[in-house]
Amino acid sequence: MFGSYATVLRRPGALRFSAAGFLARMQMSMIGLGAVLLLSAERGSFAVAGTVSAIYALSNAVIGPQVSRLIDSFGQSRVVPIQLLVHVPSLLAMIAITLWTTVTWPIFLLAFVAGASQPIMGPLVRARWSAQLHGSPLLRTAFAWESLIDEAVFIIGPPLATIVALQLNPSAGLLLATVMLIVGSILLLSQRSTEPTPTGRHAAAAGKPAILLPGVAAVAAVFVMMGALFGSFEVTTVAFTKQAGVPEAAGVVLALYAVGSLLAGLIFGALALRASLLRQFVVATAVLAVVTAPLPFLPLVWQVAVGLFVAGIACSPVLISGMSFIERVVPTGRLTESMSWVTSGVAVGIAGASPLAGVIIDEFGARTAYWVTSGAAFGALLVALAFLPSLRRAQAGARPAERVLAAGEPSPTTSA
Repeated sequence: MFGSYATVLRRPGALRFSAAGFLARMQMSMIGLGAVLLLSAERGSFAVAGTVSAIYALSNAVIGPQVSRLIDSFGQSRVVPIQLLVHVPSLLAMIAITLWTTVTWPIFLLAFVAGASQPIMGPLVRARWSAQLHGSPLLRTAFAWESLIDEAVFIIGPPLATIVALQLNPSAGLLLATVMLIVGSILLLSQRSTEPTPTGRHAAAAGKPAILLPGVAAVAAVFVMMGALFGSFEVTTVAFTKQAGVPEAAGVVLALYAVGSLLAGLIFGALALRASLLRQFVVATAVLAVVTAPLPFLPLVWQVAVGLFVAGIACSPVLISGMSFIERVVPTGRLTESMSWVTSGVAVGIAGASPLAGVIIDEFGARTAYWVTSGAAFGALLVALAFLPSLRRAQAGARPAERVLAAGEPSPTTSA
């Protein structure tokens, strides 16, 4: 079953650009927590820290896809260096002002600029996979592999940011994350042979934004609900274990979710399913809604641990099939922008649900806040069903599947 992963990673340059993307994406999981650790230590205010993190995330979610449109038109190697030239100085200036001055308002402005200019690395790597494997059933395996890397990034990044910030300096988490972004980006951009062919200058201004392309807004809206699920259960689980008198259990419980998601993604990506990508996507959201429903009713920590493990198993198929569906239905020249909109949906959901769960925890207790988690899962299903006609139209108008079969690859058993 898992030989398909070896097949995709043996493609020329694949392992190298995927590894570079992994290193560059580490910043994504460290930046928010790193900002909170720095600002709470230097300004003594979690309100300021939370506001800065929210501004950063939302500016990246809104402006990042606009920049990704330029990447589709002019190429990764031309646009991403410009992003870094804006992003890195903005972030360093934010750190310097925090450490060496008492003023706060420039921090908000610099957080906006740094977030808007941060490269969204996941779509850049997935666009390289699409350039190699469009039309092959192995593309879903490649996207599953990238989803596993996303999971690993969020397992490793937050503890790493915390350790270096507490042991070295409050700014160390942000600085280390930025170094990883720079090194990973340089390694990725140096691999010109796997870079997707840009569509040309005319495409930068032509056509409507990718969020208006058939299917993109629908999948992005589902991913907003997925982000709300992620943002709410992390905050709620930390509070729930604390209220239960076992705060040290939070890491174990959250790790079980990650393990479930990793295992499911590994298996799901290796399967050759006959169902269309749209059917896989809708069924996966339905399964997620069902398995997440019991969370608010679980009174004990071990029961919540089991519930989150099962929820983790259900999450990966939604993410993998959703990204695979987008790859199939949007034009090649709009792929990076389209995936950036979908990825941004997750960030918007996290930014909205995390404070909402916090308010509910303060007012009604942690267990009640799991309603946000289960509600987000049902919201994902309802959004998918509400947009089903437009998703079907997008599927019907999907670009033809040009066969890109690897040596020894079996005949396809999936359909789009």
